Amino acid sequence: MLKQLKTLFCDFMSFVRKDFHFAAYAYTVSVAGLCVLFIYCTDIGDKIAHNMVPTSNAVANNIIMFVLLYFAIAIPTQLFRRKFREVPKPAFFAKGILLMSLIGFADAFSWKDVLDLSGLSSPEQSYILKVLWRMRNLIFVLPAFILLRVFADKDVRGLYGLCRGNHHVKAYLCLYAVILPVLTAVSFTPDFQSYYPMYKPWIYGEVFGRSVGLNTFIFETVYMGDFLMVELIFRGMLVIGMASVLGRGAVLPMIAVYVALHFGKPVLETCSALFGGYFLGAIAYQTRHIWGGVIIHMGIALIIELLRFFQHYLLHVG
Repeated sequence: MLKQLKTLFCDFMSFVRKDFHFAAYAYTVSVAGLCVLFIYCTDIGDKIAHNMVPTSNAVANNIIMFVLLYFAIAIPTQLFRRKFREVPKPAFFAKGILLMSLIGFADAFSWKDVLDLSGLSSPEQSYILKVLWRMRNLIFVLPAFILLRVFADKDVRGLYGLCRGNHHVKAYLCLYAVILPVLTAVSFTPDFQSYYPMYKPWIYGEVFGRSVGLNTFIFETVYMGDFLMVELIFRGMLVIGMASVLGRGAVLPMIAVYVALHFGKPVLETCSALFGGYFLGAIAYQTRHIWGGVIIHMGIALIIELLRFFQHYLLHVG
């Protein structure tokens, strides 16, 4: 166990040594930290987190936020490193704007606006919308990534990190075992108890005439699949895919956008996204696959769901 973790840590530190630039890192952490303070400590920040400003269109709000944040990190950090040639490249702006638009659109898309669910009961409508929202990246983002891979990024191995490779996978399993006690403790905090589980069977009951267990299994399966898509987007496309334009410099703007994706979630989870996103991004760049992140992400999400089920049904907590 220690040997696998040591190898993982050495690979991570190899990335840090080659990539670290004090001004670029300090700037990124400062901007991300100020954004978190603004979102969680001000009324207008709370409205931004819920897609309510500056326009009445949630999709437009999200796209604007992600595009501005991505380039607010990507351009200065490249300039700090004196990599002046990368910034004016058309591929840098074209891919950056396209990817942020895809992420912003998928994250804020409302199925209520396009589906007629009037023939369903309220719990059935809520269940369908909850499941479809977890499939948004699969429906909207994955086809675009496949097209980009076929026509633009022909030299990338696999589908932006979805490829054969098991480097550090055992180490991630060991790391997961280490953080399991921490997750258990955190699951008892008020923020997490109010936010999780993502699917609350005791609210929905036997929708569509199916058992509570089957409905829960369907949702949790889709929920786990969504984490595969999150890793494909952030550690796959935004790191491995953008590395052709930014090299190692692709990691810092990725983590800023990744933090923004967590706005509205418990503040501890949002803050941890900064460090977790950086770690997973660094390893993805080093190994050129995303399986480690998939293991950690799915594992953390699943154990939190199971812990909250256990607390609700057996301990009557939350």
